[in-house]
Amino acid sequence: MAPTVVVARAPKSKSAGSSNKAGFKITSVSFLKTQPVMLLYSWTYERKSPDYFAVAIIKVDTDKIMVLETDKFAKGEGPTGELTTNVDISSLKNAPGKYVLAFVNNKNFKDVLAESKAFQIKKSNF
Repeated sequence: MAPTVVVARAPKSKSAGSSNKAGFKITSVSFLKTQPVMLLYSWTYERKSPDYFAVAIIKVDTDKIMVLETDKFAKGEGPTGELTTNVDISSLKNAPGKYVLAFVNNKNFKDVLAESKAFQIKKSNF
C-alpha cells in the first residue's frame, strides 16, 4: 500500500512516549538499513487498547500526517504485552526532518492514539 498523506494537521499529543487513553505506548523506534529502509518499532498495549490501528509518521515542524500502513493488528496473546515490527519509510528519502511515529485510528487518521518521542530522518539514513 502506498503511503497516504492526510492534509489535516495532527493534534498535539501531550503524552508522547507515554501510555494514553487508548492504552498504547510506543517504547522504541530505530532505523534498519535494509533495502527498502525500515523503521523498527516496539509498543506496549493494554486490555482497553483497540484491536487495530494505522501506522503514521508526523513531521514535527508542519504536523502533516503520512499514513504508512493501515489495519495493523495491535495485540499479542495476552491482555497486555509488548510487540515489535517494522514499516517501510523509503517514501521519506527526499524528506529529511524531525518526525514522530504515531498510531492513529483506522477510521479517523486525525485521531492520534499514541506517539513516539521525536527522531531525526536524514538523507544518510538511506
